[in-house]
Amino acid sequence: MKIILASSSPRRKDLLQKAGIDFIVDASFIDEVMDESLPLLDRLKKLAIDKATPIHNKYSQDVVIGADTVVYCENEIIGKATDADDARNILKKLSQNKHTVYSAVAIYIGHKLYSFVESTDVYFKDISDKIEDYVTSNEWIGKAGAYAIQETACDFVEKIDGDINNVIGLPVDKVLSLLKKEQVIS
Repeated sequence: MKIILASSSPRRKDLLQKAGIDFIVDASFIDEVMDESLPLLDRLKKLAIDKATPIHNKYSQDVVIGADTVVYCENEIIGKATDADDARNILKKLSQNKHTVYSAVAIYIGHKLYSFVESTDVYFKDISDKIEDYVTSNEWIGKAGAYAIQETACDFVEKIDGDINNVIGLPVDKVLSLLKKEQVIS
């Protein structure tokens, strides 16, 4: 039974490699449109399932892991910044503020589907004097919330309540626990 990561995220790939999981990457490319009629956590779960399903259809007897991570602040979903100005605005909003990082995960094990959403609260210091340098570094590109906590943005964080790996993009401990419970890994 193969394990397939249905994501092109280098961060998810790195997290699974560090956990010692033997897997391949076969990312699905879907329009990441959330169903606004659903409550937030259901929307996120549906998106993770939508990402995993085409890959599951290709590897129906194997394990497929799909995921999506978003930042939620002041009742607004914050995805990836579209450009430098958007990154600046996002970081200004996060400065001296609490936000929640949600990672929705969908795991197909053969024909069984498991899905869940993990949340982690992140509290930022006042970063107003650091935003311009950070935006210039381009580290924000391709990152939900316009930052990467595992890189220099770790200096922005006052405290975290929850799993830092969830903020990076995949709640690895929860994924591993499920894979062990279902006897995919030992």
